[in-house]
Amino acid sequence: MPPKRPNRRRPDNRPSASSKPSDSAGGNSDSSKNDKPAKKKPQKRKSGSASTPFQHITELIKWVDLVIEVMDARVPLSTRHPSADEIFGRKPRLFVFTKSDLCDVDETRRLIDELKVETGYPGVLVSLKTSTNKDKIVNACIDATKEKLDSLVKKGILPRPMRVCVVGLPNVGKSSLINWLIGQNRTRTGNKPGVTKGTQWVRVHPKLELLDTPGILPPTAFPKPVKDKLAICNLVPESNYDRLETAEQAILDLRGKYPGMLESYIEGLSADGKGLSDIAAARNLLTSGANPDINRAAALLLSELRDGRVGRFTLDP
Repeated sequence: MPPKRPNRRRPDNRPSASSKPSDSAGGNSDSSKNDKPAKKKPQKRKSGSASTPFQHITELIKWVDLVIEVMDARVPLSTRHPSADEIFGRKPRLFVFTKSDLCDVDETRRLIDELKVETGYPGVLVSLKTSTNKDKIVNACIDATKEKLDSLVKKGILPRPMRVCVVGLPNVGKSSLINWLIGQNRTRTGNKPGVTKGTQWVRVHPKLELLDTPGILPPTAFPKPVKDKLAICNLVPESNYDRLETAEQAILDLRGKYPGMLESYIEGLSADGKGLSDIAAARNLLTSGANPDINRAAALLLSELRDGRVGRFTLDP
């Protein structure tokens, strides 16, 4: 639901009684006259009837000074929405890459550096399982909004906390990041302008207020290689991909980029073996007919790969 303008603080934005057609308040109301009918007052758009998939986001970012764009550190480029630059325009951004405990840190840092050169926006690599990077994110937000804050001071406007929202594709860790930043001390600032009913600004620092509800960038028609990587990392619903195909693709990707990783983790697995059949045999996953159970092998591989038990990896090139 797009943020609503407040009724209390900005009364000048509301239509006044004097703005109504004069004949609606009484006077000559003879319907038999051939006067043109008064134009109907435009009805407010209801939630869910946005004209574009990005209507909610474009309305939301009008009220913030900084957008935190969240991506998965294992697939940092694949989890960046292809229309992000168009959606956010010139709004300052900070890239936050979650699940640093699961990625190949060197590879992901290389991609973060390349993205900064391309866009001009900084990136922060974090694991939401620890609290060591909270100050790093907060300080990065303050740095990214310093120019806006300085401009307010130059105009003689009293400094206010900069407002930040968190956006990203489904399942990349947006809500987890918000809860992680807020922590146990939920100092809410109450109803403020530009916030949909049910959401609130939360003071996470004297200079920062965070919207407690994330903005969801709707998935788009990703090419198959991107879809495969999202499926491997469990970033799309299981109903949207074939488990066997995804597991086989994971084997190909890991053997191509991280030779020996699977073989080191699964005892008895050969680098030139048959993939899922060999994994099933190595783990003693057999059907009632004593054949390798590749379905169970696929489920096991994907589960252990996503949990980080197989090893750290970054799939984007």
